[in-house]
Amino acid sequence: MTTPSATIQTCRWGANAAICTLVGIVVSGPLAILVLSLLRPQPAWSDAETFARHYHWLQALPYFGGFLLVFGFVAMMASLYVLAPAEQKARATTALMLTTAFAALVFLNYVIQTTFVPNLAERDLVGSSKIIAAFSMVNPSSLAWALEMWAYGFLGLGHLLIAPVFSGTAMERATAILFVVNGVSSGTTAVWTAVDPGWMMTSIGAVAYTVWNVLVLVMVSLVLVVLRRRMASAR
Repeated sequence: MTTPSATIQTCRWGANAAICTLVGIVVSGPLAILVLSLLRPQPAWSDAETFARHYHWLQALPYFGGFLLVFGFVAMMASLYVLAPAEQKARATTALMLTTAFAALVFLNYVIQTTFVPNLAERDLVGSSKIIAAFSMVNPSSLAWALEMWAYGFLGLGHLLIAPVFSGTAMERATAILFVVNGVSSGTTAVWTAVDPGWMMTSIGAVAYTVWNVLVLVMVSLVLVVLRRRMASAR
């Protein structure tokens, strides 16, 4: 049986993870886009030579913010797994494993974006143009986007499975609904990427990205409030 002290510690870990996730969303998304558009914009993809000519280390900022985002999601889902009642443990375990798959794929992708691709662009462009084209996220048809979109599809499925952990109060039920919405939308966009690679760089993709950021900001903010309320009630 879970003690009140253990519940408080688990909720505190999850709440801190939610804060980490929120910071990661802002740093990797809106803030990074604004900073780069003002200071070091990268033109739309044409070829590796153009990419290398306009590359600057500051363009790695979104991916470093992404590390915070991924860590936050993993830690938050781990706390929700612990809080899940016995009858939901199988679903929660599956959700945590899907989140682990998400983290592995995105961490790999961001290591490539922060370390591998910049090194090729700055030091070894000769003979590496095809590799840069295959791995840079500036190229909408690269492997990097396949990794990114399918990874978030796995995370969305995890959110879909963990949603029943939130029940009881109206706020918890609203949180569960947002988890389900995110799960369905993330899975849909992953499949869409398989059918139409590169759609993320279109105007529709920009709208979808904006909506997703707003959705997840609200969703994770609700998780933060819910977990803090559970901490208070467990005291």
